[in-house]
Amino acid sequence: MTIKSTKIRQIFQKTSNLHIGVIGDFAVDFYYGINQQTQEFSVETGKEVFWGTQPITSLGAAGNVVQNLTALGVQNIQVFGCVGNDIFGREMKHLFQNLNVDTTYLKSLSSGWDTCTYTKPMSVNGEENRLDFGTHNALSEEVFGQILLDIESALSQLNVLIINQQFPNPLLTPQRIQQLNNILSKFPDCLYVADLRAYGLHIKNIILKVNTEELARLVEISVIDEADEMTCCKHGKTLLNQIGGSLVITRGEHGILYIDANETQSVKALKLNTEIDTVGAGDTVVAAFSASRGTGASIKEALEIANLAAAITVQKLHQTGTANLQEILEQKSKIDNY
Repeated sequence: MTIKSTKIRQIFQKTSNLHIGVIGDFAVDFYYGINQQTQEFSVETGKEVFWGTQPITSLGAAGNVVQNLTALGVQNIQVFGCVGNDIFGREMKHLFQNLNVDTTYLKSLSSGWDTCTYTKPMSVNGEENRLDFGTHNALSEEVFGQILLDIESALSQLNVLIINQQFPNPLLTPQRIQQLNNILSKFPDCLYVADLRAYGLHIKNIILKVNTEELARLVEISVIDEADEMTCCKHGKTLLNQIGGSLVITRGEHGILYIDANETQSVKALKLNTEIDTVGAGDTVVAAFSASRGTGASIKEALEIANLAAAITVQKLHQTGTANLQEILEQKSKIDNY
C-alpha cells in the first residue's frame, strides 16, 4: 500500500466540503431478537407467542451508502427517492435527520408504496426468515418524472451523484436509467458512480461498481474467478465496450480493480486474521471511492482508501458497518507495523 497517512488526512479534510447526491433504493434494516420457545400461548388463537427484544433500526441498501458517506465526513448529502407514509417511512426520515441528510427530494407517498424494509429476527440459531416490505413496489411514471426534475435541478450544485439499484422491482428500471443517462450527460462536471445489482448494462459512460458475480451475469458467462486478475480485466473490458465509462470491480479477499479505456489499477485486499462479515462492504467501497475521487484524489488513492474502509466494515459483525477517518488511520498503522 503506497498511500501515506498524511495524504489520507489531506483528502479527508476536503470531504466536508463535498455536495453528494444519492438516488436509488433506500431501505430500513430492522433487527430484533426473537424467542420462539416461550411456552406462552395466545388466548385468542391458541398459538405460541414469540417474544421480541432489543429492536434496532439502521439505514440499508442506498441508505447504507449514505451512512458510510457521513462516517467519512461528508456533511452535505441529498437523497432522491421514495418512502411510504408508514411507520418505517417515518423511521427512515428520523434516521436521515440524525445524520443531517437533506430529505427535501425524498418523496413520501400516501398510497401504493410501502417503505422498503428488511425485517431480520435474530434467534439463538442466527438470522431467521427475513420479512421484507416494499421490495416489490411499483412507482408511477409521474412520480419518477418528478424525481428526474428534482435531480436535474440539483445537479449543478453536486460534486458527486451515486446511483443505486438493489430491489427486484426497483425505483430505477432499464427504461428509467436511460432517461437518467440523458440528464447526467448535461452535467459533465459531476462525478457519477453507479452500483446496479441487475441493470448495469443500461447505465452509460460513467463509473460502474460491480462484483465478479454481477460482472459474469452482465457478460453472460457462468462464473468469473475473482482471484484471477487477468480474467477479471478481460471480462471487464468486454463490458466496457458495451457501456463506456469505467469499472470498479470488487474481488472479495483479492482486492479491488479499476479499469477504463486508458488504464488498469488494482489494490490487494488486506489480510485479516479474524472473523468477517461482508454484508454492506460494497456500499463502503462505493462511498469511500466516490468521496475520495470527489475531493480530487487519484484513482489509486481512492482505491486504497476504499480498500482500507472495507477492511474495517467487514470486521463489524452482524451489521452494515461504516468506517471513519480514525479507524482508517488505525488500520493503515496496523499495515505499516505488520
